[in-house]
Amino acid sequence: MDEEKQVVEEGRGLTFKDILFIIRKHWIAIVVFIFLGTAAGFTWTKVEQRVKPVYRSTGTMLVSYDSGKDTQITTEYNFSNYITNTYVAFIKEEAVLSKAADKLNENKALLKKPIEYTAGNLKRNLSVSANSLILTVSYTARDADDAKFILQTVIDTASEVADSPKLDEQGNVILDSEGNPEPKYKFLNGNLTPVSEAKKGKQVSNTLRNTVIGFGAGIVAAFLYVVLRELLDNKFKSSEEVERMLGVPVLAGIPDYHFDDEKKGGK
Repeated sequence: MDEEKQVVEEGRGLTFKDILFIIRKHWIAIVVFIFLGTAAGFTWTKVEQRVKPVYRSTGTMLVSYDSGKDTQITTEYNFSNYITNTYVAFIKEEAVLSKAADKLNENKALLKKPIEYTAGNLKRNLSVSANSLILTVSYTARDADDAKFILQTVIDTASEVADSPKLDEQGNVILDSEGNPEPKYKFLNGNLTPVSEAKKGKQVSNTLRNTVIGFGAGIVAAFLYVVLRELLDNKFKSSEEVERMLGVPVLAGIPDYHFDDEKKGGK
């Protein structure tokens, strides 16, 4: 009968009704796995916050384009809005972050938990987003004061690099026809202004993220458990399962009957 069951199952595949039947049969184990996974994700967050807390500092910058000519303010506003996304990418550029990393490595004594800073590790912990003409810049670090100091260094460096002059091969500043330094980045020069300084870092909570991950892991574990149990289980549990698997009606069956040995007087 086991071979016949296998042949029929392979021929007909699983229907939605079959899946519901399997879920109903293992619903307790499924709930347990999901609960354990969710609880593990939530617990891991609390442990992580105590053992390895992470702090995020945030500051803002304003993109404000001034053509220097008698143009309508709406034109300048539209162009400022147009180049905002350029600044989002610019702040994460190697030219900005490498210079910021050099400054941080020179001032390690001012940091509580210093590391060897590079453009790469700064970029991994840096976040830049735009809302109209306002750029929100955030940085995460292991210490609240370090997060503030590092972010402020990045913000100041971004403005400095955006306003840097063009240099010749000898490293001398190139002047324009009026004797003023010629900007290295024409459309970025003088258009990026810090609005609010970096604030002391606030502890980051990944409770929702880790809980969702734990929930998903619980679903996967429950799925694997059910699949394994079904693959190893080659027995029929009821007449309904026989009919469902073989597609034929059950004409008769032997009922379960339990004798009561404790009947009156044991007779």
